[in-house]
Amino acid sequence: MAKTLPRSIDDYMVLPYPVIVTAAPEGGYVIEFPDLPGCLTQGETLVEAAQMAEDARRNWIRVALEDGMAIPLPSRSSPPRRSN
Repeated sequence: MAKTLPRSIDDYMVLPYPVIVTAAPEGGYVIEFPDLPGCLTQGETLVEAAQMAEDARRNWIRVALEDGMAIPLPSRSSPPRRSN
């Protein structure tokens, strides 16, 4: 059976995109989705950063779909990685 590619924002939002979480030197956290070029955000707390990350990913995917861009599938499935 052939695998069907995602077609909607919600289809992409359930995919396990890798995440990099970095503690910012000035405080707070930066979250980046390396498979989605330029998709990153920040928050004062990990909870806030995680909420902002979901919004950033949803908006990145929405704009890519609207512009007819190819949206990469996740390169791998792994737990969030922290960077210092």
